[in-house]
Amino acid sequence: MAFGLVSLASVALASASALGAPRVPTHVACVGDSITYGYGASNQATKSYPANLQTLLGASVQVKNFGRNSATMLSAPFGDMPYEDQTEFNAASNFVSGAGANAVVDVIIMLGTNDSKNFNWAPSGKAKNDQQFLKDYRAMVEHFSALTTKPVVFLALPLATGNSPCCSIDGKVIHDEIVPLIKQLAAEKNLPTIDLNTPTTGHPEYFGDGVHPTDAAYALVAGMMRDGLLTDRGSAAAGGTGGSTAAGGTGSSTAAGGTGNSTAAGGTGGAEASAGGAGIGLASSGGSALGGAAGLAGSAPAGAGSSLAAGAGAGMAAAGAAPGAGTSSGGAASSGSPSSPEGRPASKGCALSSPSPGPGSLPALGWLGLGWLVVRRRRARG
Repeated sequence: MAFGLVSLASVALASASALGAPRVPTHVACVGDSITYGYGASNQATKSYPANLQTLLGASVQVKNFGRNSATMLSAPFGDMPYEDQTEFNAASNFVSGAGANAVVDVIIMLGTNDSKNFNWAPSGKAKNDQQFLKDYRAMVEHFSALTTKPVVFLALPLATGNSPCCSIDGKVIHDEIVPLIKQLAAEKNLPTIDLNTPTTGHPEYFGDGVHPTDAAYALVAGMMRDGLLTDRGSAAAGGTGGSTAAGGTGSSTAAGGTGNSTAAGGTGGAEASAGGAGIGLASSGGSALGGAAGLAGSAPAGAGSSLAAGAGAGMAAAGAAPGAGTSSGGAASSGSPSSPEGRPASKGCALSSPSPGPGSLPALGWLGLGWLVVRRRRARG
């Protein structure tokens, strides 16, 4: 009987390890506006977030930049630069469709920042375009989800703005109206989110002009995107329910201590740990966890330039992982994108989190303990 229990424990441990392993993409399409394109970076080709993300994920993953300066989620005639009417939209669709039958494809949509402009969001004498935004976002999600490679679509919550945002961007509209609508759609479609809004709130130093990130901030965005993509969405994470979280909270898609299915910075019991949180799947700074913290698909362990920081990945730590080290950031070619049109300065937004219900990892060590206890009692009786 003891042998049977130990065997069962081995199966349970293997199952737990399988559940804790993150889904690793082979292709990542970065859809968005100027913050995806890399506007304001010292070198757009090597310092944009998609370029940094390529470096973090390694050569086995193809990351493509389909950012378009000044693009809106709002369709014509509601938005002044609808993304769906740009060449980047078709290019992204072709990239996703042509990835191949065995490809594991992710699409990151990061739009909404330009939609916050008053003449787009609440034009004078007309109805507010909030429900039109939701309708257009839903249509884009359904478009990518229906492509033959069946990608996982991630909804990125746009970055906050600095103290003096450029380009008519309204940070309050982004935070109070656009972000909740994106979360609503994520819940409706059961899609993962990546919250860049909460971690960038109150950090004007991240922005060169109040809207577009500095080189260092683009590297931080890439780290958060990487963490969001590699999160095990099948187990509750760092203080959240049914999603990947990072900073203590419960529920759906927030960061740094909020409510939601994916938060960033200090919670317990999930797939990803950051800033003092404990979790399963991805651990940082000396934590151990199922799946490990280092060497995922050739990516560097958590550290500088990553949202996984100073957390201990405890949780169901059955298979130990190496502690986090510094992440690299830097060069990787990305596709070009035209500048913003005259009279329409470029702008855009981003985010980290991830909802999705699913079974947690099995308590494998509990089975091992039970087997040991039975053997010990039998010996005592004999």
